[in-house]
Amino acid sequence: MSRAFPIGRLCGIRLDVHASWFPIYALVAVTIANAAPIGALGTAGAYGVGAAAALVLFASVVLHELAHALTARRFGVQTTSIALFLFGGVATLEAEPPTPLADAAVALAGPAMSALVALTAFAAMHGVDAVVPFRYTDAAASILAYVTFANAVLAAFNLIPGYPMDGGRVLRALLWQLRGDRDGATVTAALVGIGFGLCFAAGGLVAVAVTRTWQFGWYVVLAGFLVRTSWVQFRALRRAPLVVTLRPTLPTLPASEVSSVGVRTADRWSV
Repeated sequence: MSRAFPIGRLCGIRLDVHASWFPIYALVAVTIANAAPIGALGTAGAYGVGAAAALVLFASVVLHELAHALTARRFGVQTTSIALFLFGGVATLEAEPPTPLADAAVALAGPAMSALVALTAFAAMHGVDAVVPFRYTDAAASILAYVTFANAVLAAFNLIPGYPMDGGRVLRALLWQLRGDRDGATVTAALVGIGFGLCFAAGGLVAVAVTRTWQFGWYVVLAGFLVRTSWVQFRALRRAPLVVTLRPTLPTLPASEVSSVGVRTADRWSV
């Protein structure tokens, strides 16, 4: 991934931050700061909570990707890096999971981790009074409430049964198991992903028009990203057989990157 900066290692996996992550982090922090529940904290307090909540959110994204990576490791597939970028996070696997069972297990590990984080934050939110000084209770509760909501959405959104979402990879695994053909299953899952992306974009546009709230435009951008990723995979698989390389390269896309000559490079797992 170009313009990515390594910031350390986690469980032996390189952790990168892409340049595009910084503006989205600032946008998320400001959006949280301007939310009504933390308005009573004052300007400085609100922006402090926004900055902290955004950091915790992206830490949750890293945990989501780490769950993919560690589950893949259990099936003999190593992960070269985990990166934060404009659309969230991506784990770059060295190869495709070897079986439909492995494919589904790796895919489900991310949403399962996000659901666990949501439940943990929810429980902590209800016990924050007992461990946090009174003057910081509202701030801590606001951060935990946002983390709860965001991770619940993250888990649910990733279970959409359209490739390259985690739910789409589960769909691919099921079709692969039934048909015995991974590439054919990927084509079908990619078409479903395109359909979901178009519906998602239409919903975002309607929401912007009805509410006149620009934040809903972000869903249109995400939908475009989903459609493009699915379409690239669909065309590549329809055009020529794919060969999995033994030494994959480094997304701008959280999905299996495919070159113009039909050679699959590293397998990407995104939020």
